[in-house]
Amino acid sequence: MEQKKKQYDALLRFFLYIVSPHSQFFFMLISSILVMIMAYGPIKKFHTTEISPQLFPITPQKVREWGGEPTRVTVGLDVRNFPEFDFVKNQFELDGILWFEFDPALISLDTVSKFTFDKANLEKKSTPFTKIVNDRFFARYDVKLKFNMTLNYRFFPFDDHRMFITLINRTVSPSEVMFKSEETDFLFSDEINISGWEIDNKSVKTGYAVDIMETYDPEKTVLYPKTVFSIDFRRVGVRYILLIVLPFFILFFMGLFSFAFDPEKNSYLITYIAIGGITSLLTYRFVLEAMTPKVGYFVLSDYVYSVLLSFSLVEVVVGIITVYTKRLTEPLILLRGILFILFHLVFIFTWYYFLRQLW
Repeated sequence: MEQKKKQYDALLRFFLYIVSPHSQFFFMLISSILVMIMAYGPIKKFHTTEISPQLFPITPQKVREWGGEPTRVTVGLDVRNFPEFDFVKNQFELDGILWFEFDPALISLDTVSKFTFDKANLEKKSTPFTKIVNDRFFARYDVKLKFNMTLNYRFFPFDDHRMFITLINRTVSPSEVMFKSEETDFLFSDEINISGWEIDNKSVKTGYAVDIMETYDPEKTVLYPKTVFSIDFRRVGVRYILLIVLPFFILFFMGLFSFAFDPEKNSYLITYIAIGGITSLLTYRFVLEAMTPKVGYFVLSDYVYSVLLSFSLVEVVVGIITVYTKRLTEPLILLRGILFILFHLVFIFTWYYFLRQLW
């Protein structure tokens, strides 16, 4: 019995020690280092969950089925600038040059000029500049697009994105016209400068699209040539991520300091820290909302915020109980110590659960 009493007293002293201010600073340092180590991989590695638009490849077998060789039209895109580039509002504008090269004996300029972009507004389309290059007809258009993207922000603020620019021509079928393009035909101006983002990679794919007008009537299925230009954007540095994450760390650890004081001497301080923690979190929500993309689902920062808000509510309840009892009873010492360890473990696990999906 005496041995159990000693073990119990040792446990009480341990719980009193770990919630003390100097011990909390140590645990704060350890938890912060662990989260930063887990975040290193996602920051350095490009990761996107955007799904590419549906594109069917034009194979030799398909060409034989259609009967006859489609006219090859080389297409290229030179991106000069992004006048509007806002991932938070999901609004983008592209200013560039679109060009075509083809055999004028097989297809007319009028047919080629009937191009459009899928899921984008063609705000500007200049009169084509034309010339003959190596017996082929070259047509160049100045274009300006305005569009929204179906982007996945689930891992915000550790999100990278892939933007798709889809060129189509619904006035011809792929059996008549086949788009052809290489990565060397997809260029960017050296003067492009997007705050907080950099172009990590690019690619271009050609093929055809299928629009099914009626499920049971193949005659009402429309096929047309399609080219998908894709651009990979990744965040530059850690400044933006720190602006989101650092307040989480500060507010989380600040609230835990309400466990560090004796209610007989510091009842007002306990109340102030506990209530101040949850008030600061609620206020920070307005700041976070302005920085978070406008989506209808929870993103990583929302999950972390919800967990920390739950912690703060518990801290307020424990603080009220502590102040009400006016002294540190053994159950209160045990409760504060267990909650302190549990909060740190859940805090680390929450970050690990989401960030490990980006490794």
